[in-house]
Amino acid sequence: MTDIRINQVAWDGNEALKSIRHQVFVDEQQVPAELEWDADDAEATHFLLFVDDEPAGTARLLADGHIGRVAILPPWRGQGLGERLMLHIMAHAEAQGLSPLVLSAQVHALPFYAKLGFAISSEEYMEAGIPHREMRWPAAEKELPPIDFTSPGRFEVHNPPVATRARYTSELPQQLGTDSELVELDEDNAGDHLCHLILQTRHSLRVYHADLMLWLCHRQRVIDCLEQRIASEPRFALQVLLDQLPGNFLQGHSLAQLMHRFPSRVSIRQQHPELASDPQAYCLADSTGLMMLPQPQKKQGFIRYYSRDQVKRWQGRFQELWESGHTPSELRRFQL
Repeated sequence: MTDIRINQVAWDGNEALKSIRHQVFVDEQQVPAELEWDADDAEATHFLLFVDDEPAGTARLLADGHIGRVAILPPWRGQGLGERLMLHIMAHAEAQGLSPLVLSAQVHALPFYAKLGFAISSEEYMEAGIPHREMRWPAAEKELPPIDFTSPGRFEVHNPPVATRARYTSELPQQLGTDSELVELDEDNAGDHLCHLILQTRHSLRVYHADLMLWLCHRQRVIDCLEQRIASEPRFALQVLLDQLPGNFLQGHSLAQLMHRFPSRVSIRQQHPELASDPQAYCLADSTGLMMLPQPQKKQGFIRYYSRDQVKRWQGRFQELWESGHTPSELRRFQL
């Protein structure tokens, strides 16, 4: 897999988007054309996934939180692109405050969406001649029924100890999405707060100018927390944007190694050389968390766990640089 990007695109005149849907739904799945194209297309937010500038997948998001028309062309299936597309849309929806998210899943795709955290919310029904079930995210919590249990007697269980990797836990009090107080950062406490932020991020963590904050991002504890979050939160995705690619970025227990292990969850790009570079480094957690290092070489800055307006502003700038960026050739060997 090489350079992958996902763009938000207009419906009118987008022949690539329409071609993908026609190939997958009309040609491959025999959905009648009059059912495939509907009035919602004109109002929906559409996404187009590219592999090396070649359109490979698409999906749409309605204003009421319905996700639909998720399609990946056959040559690109089985490479984690569908998961990456869905995670991108879920992060976008979360930033827009859309909840719950609803989709009409073909029965054969139920395990795929379940892996992303969607839960079945209807009986099976037919749509365009194909069996479907409605799924929702987040899943409604169900109260477990009481269990009557009578012990048959005393017994002992002797399980041998199993060596497990210690999970990082944070004792910091701040809550993502709640605490707006500004906390000053320095070299001593920045790692603790970044880990605390990572472990509360549900959908997307965006890191800008990681090349100027390797003193923070490449701490093993930070990498371990990212790995822990990827393993425990199926919707979590990490986007890392570099200005330059320093040689030590590829060394040791690094973000590049993390991308190699989780290519569908971790993306790294270098910004376009003709675009002006911002001097500060920052991390954006979901739609509310902001860690800002105005002069990252000085290893000082601040963090706010709730700063929706500032995050929205920096998300726009990040997305602009991200969409024009590329995956450096030195990093492509880390992708599967």
